[in-house]
Amino acid sequence: MDQVSEEAAFLFDLQGYLLLRGVLTTSECASLLSTLQRLEEEKFPDSWLDSVPEDVVARPTRETKIGQQLRLNGMPILDPVFDLLIAHPTITPYLHAFMGDPQLINTWSISKKKDSKQGGWHRGVPTTDYSYDRGMIRTRMLNTVYFLTDNGLHDGSLMALPGSHKSNLDLKWSEHDGLEMPGSVPVIGAPGDVLIFSEALLHNGMDKTTDGIRSNLYYNYVHAHYHVAMREPGNIHHFYFPEKIRARLTPEQREMTRWMEFTRCP
Repeated sequence: MDQVSEEAAFLFDLQGYLLLRGVLTTSECASLLSTLQRLEEEKFPDSWLDSVPEDVVARPTRETKIGQQLRLNGMPILDPVFDLLIAHPTITPYLHAFMGDPQLINTWSISKKKDSKQGGWHRGVPTTDYSYDRGMIRTRMLNTVYFLTDNGLHDGSLMALPGSHKSNLDLKWSEHDGLEMPGSVPVIGAPGDVLIFSEALLHNGMDKTTDGIRSNLYYNYVHAHYHVAMREPGNIHHFYFPEKIRARLTPEQREMTRWMEFTRCP
């Protein structure tokens, strides 16, 4: 953890998340946001869905099933501008410090409009997938959230339950709305800020009651020992980059996606 301060490691282990300020520049945010907004107006044929078995859950590229919310899946597949975030030099030291051997599994965007409702409290992996041993923090899955617009208190920002990444007891999560969850806190920030959190952490999204659109990008990583293709086989189309895309990546980005060299995707 040479490139991550003792204070940052302490807070990540204590809380299960860190909010890093000003990771992206104003121009980087503008470029990513303008490209995202263009893509959000497009239609995607998703002919690959025809080959997915009926009993396998698969996401389309463009999702609108949640009211006042739009999600796109597979960001670098959609445009090269999103390559920037695969192995961002500010974020990569944290990935290595907290995961050991991180591999990018999933990328998506979420844009919320006014009256978008909160989600439900959830975690991506169980608390047994987070550990601290002999000076090493290890989380099997870690998410990074890049704020492209303001994530204020009423902008549909994320909520977190600090410490829940290693909690021993559970509540009936569905019975606790938003910040009524005991111990929960809002995670608010400005364009260019990045939230990193263990997927063992309980998290949620708040109601959006303000005008305008809140847009975030999500880059999700797993440890190299995690068989990503088996986790969600119906969504391998969004996880996997064909070689024609990986060919344009930097060495650092290729290293962060090297699992794709050993995977076949229809």
